[in-house]
Amino acid sequence: MRRLLHPLYRRLETSVHPLRYLFIEITQRCNLRCRHCGSDCTADTRYDELTTAEWLGFFEYLRQNFDRRKLLLCVTGGEPFCAPDFEQILRGLGRCDLAWGLVTNGYALTEKNLQRAVDHGVQTITVSLDGLRESHDWLRDRDGSFERALAGIERTARARLPFFDVVTCVHPRVLGELDALERLLSERGVLAWRLFSIFPKGRARENRELLLDDAQLAELLRWIGQRRRALPPDTLRPEFSCEGYLPPAVDAAVRGEPYFCRAGISIASVLCDGAISACPNISRTLVQGNIRRDDFKTVWEKGFARFRDRSWMQRGPCVGCADWKRCQGNSMHLWDDEANQTARCFLRALT
Repeated sequence: MRRLLHPLYRRLETSVHPLRYLFIEITQRCNLRCRHCGSDCTADTRYDELTTAEWLGFFEYLRQNFDRRKLLLCVTGGEPFCAPDFEQILRGLGRCDLAWGLVTNGYALTEKNLQRAVDHGVQTITVSLDGLRESHDWLRDRDGSFERALAGIERTARARLPFFDVVTCVHPRVLGELDALERLLSERGVLAWRLFSIFPKGRARENRELLLDDAQLAELLRWIGQRRRALPPDTLRPEFSCEGYLPPAVDAAVRGEPYFCRAGISIASVLCDGAISACPNISRTLVQGNIRRDDFKTVWEKGFARFRDRSWMQRGPCVGCADWKRCQGNSMHLWDDEANQTARCFLRALT
């Protein structure tokens, strides 16, 4: 019934567009140089990043203008722990009286850093683990990153936060490791595991070996569907990420909720230089303003027209598609500015 009523729900949410999830790209600095990075992050930054004082002022703005019961801040990067003055950032998050979470590659998720985040009220943590040791270290381009991430996962599982999950970016090397990864995470008390396919943005655009072909994508989805059917609900259950519209039967098998790209509908982001957008990996051509000169709440209420009416995306493989009303051009982060169409149609790949 929920899936049958989902188109109506989506239209209503798009019309009301309540802001529920706000990404805070605290920096683009990173302690790794991942082969698939959509933001092309390095140890330095190429942007004029917001100062600590500007971030703290924005957190206070959010506290005054948004209901803490309805908005979750998600601090991301780059790598958040690489942000200058991150201790001050943590204190500011703790004072702003809003629920907040953290997305990390796990390399700097030491006992000390985890405790700092917990002390300042972190509610959710997401850690990346992208294969077994050799595959993870290869993708992250740094020896020892697997052991550091796995240790961070173990520490976070013991912290018993309100929510904790692991994400895996699946590339061809990892397909044969999924059973072993499932056991590894289950043994460490992980209950939520999201799997992504790598999309052709940033460095991944030049590393085609990272991308799943159509048969490999189908193999990944079959595996997720089989494991979800086999495992009881109170154990680790893999789930395909929110990216990409899938045929309805496949969607129901691999996701707990029907596909819905909420970028600009209930999800926004403030990027490291103050730019206002939706998910951080979406093209910067779709930036809606900048908190250095614009009122964020006004931009959210009166901007984002291209996110809420996506008819302009009906190009290339989307022209004449019978699934257009349900798909709406696929996830926004898959939009290719150069080709002027979606970078990948999951529906076509599978059918």
